[in-house]
Amino acid sequence: YSLSGNTKAEAERIAKEENAELCEIQETKKRSRFSAFVPGCLQARQRQTPAIKPLGHPLSNFDRIIIGCPIWAGFPAPAWNAVLQLLPEGKDVSLFFCSASGKTTQSQQGTKDLIAQKGCTLSGYRDIKTGTDKTHG
Repeated sequence: YSLSGNTKAEAERIAKEENAELCEIQETKKRSRFSAFVPGCLQARQRQTPAIKPLGHPLSNFDRIIIGCPIWAGFPAPAWNAVLQLLPEGKDVSLFFCSASGKTTQSQQGTKDLIAQKGCTLSGYRDIKTGTDKTHG
């Protein structure tokens, strides 16, 4: 999921590097920058799950799944929670999060716990600092 394009650019770079297939996460209701800031940050902090469009491929088709999204108010953007709901048990999962601060300190342990609760193995967790001229990854 990417609102401003920063996370999408990073996902494309990683997909090329890993020779991986790319599936874009899109919410069914497109957000404006205003709706990302006002309700979006609160929804991220409360780990709410919005409706998303179907992914290009079922996640069960993959042994390893790399999920990336922007950080809003210190937490993964709400679309991440929707992908988490689709995550099949037993998968090898690697996460990357993009933000201007490059830190997910306040949400990191909870995010790792959510992956474990899905019965998946977390093989990677990266915070990526993106350009400060763009917000919300």
